[in-house]
Amino acid sequence: MIIDLSVRIENGMPFYPGDPEPSLVEIRKEDYVIHKVTIGTHTGTHVDVPYHFIPDGKRLDQIPLEKFMGKAYVTDNVDKLTDADILLIYTGSSKYWKKGWRMENFATINIEVARKIIDKGYKMVGIDSPSIGDNEVHRLLLSHEVLIVENLSENLKTIVGELVNFQALPLNIVGVDGSPVRAIAVK
Repeated sequence: MIIDLSVRIENGMPFYPGDPEPSLVEIRKEDYVIHKVTIGTHTGTHVDVPYHFIPDGKRLDQIPLEKFMGKAYVTDNVDKLTDADILLIYTGSSKYWKKGWRMENFATINIEVARKIIDKGYKMVGIDSPSIGDNEVHRLLLSHEVLIVENLSENLKTIVGELVNFQALPLNIVGVDGSPVRAIAVK
């Protein structure tokens, strides 16, 4: 079974203050239709790579695809971590997606939890919030090359407590700090 953990990219969707406003414009030609899509590297469900906060950190195209997939443990309690390649954290913040989501009503992790994630050896951490945490949390995780997936969908709650195969594959964009992803869990 495949569980889609991505939010939809569409006109009117929430976006982080200061990021480009997502826009989808249909362009009709004589025999076909195309779309102009305007998004930022952190639109919707997306991955942060080291260059996002580390000036000499790896950029998206410098990271092997293997880093974007693996066995993931899904939890709603960061005090209960288990061995896996990836940690996915369900906070409940995703229930506010498009229902009054604001910058002050989402959960994040603190620096102590970020240290636990590094100590446990996770190569990636995902969360159902628009941000994993403050700048210090980002810098710590990314300086240890722990990739960050943000804005996972409310579907994450359906697999809390499970070990799943997880993929969050980015677009193949050269030189950037992140990318929208299609995040899925396979049971």
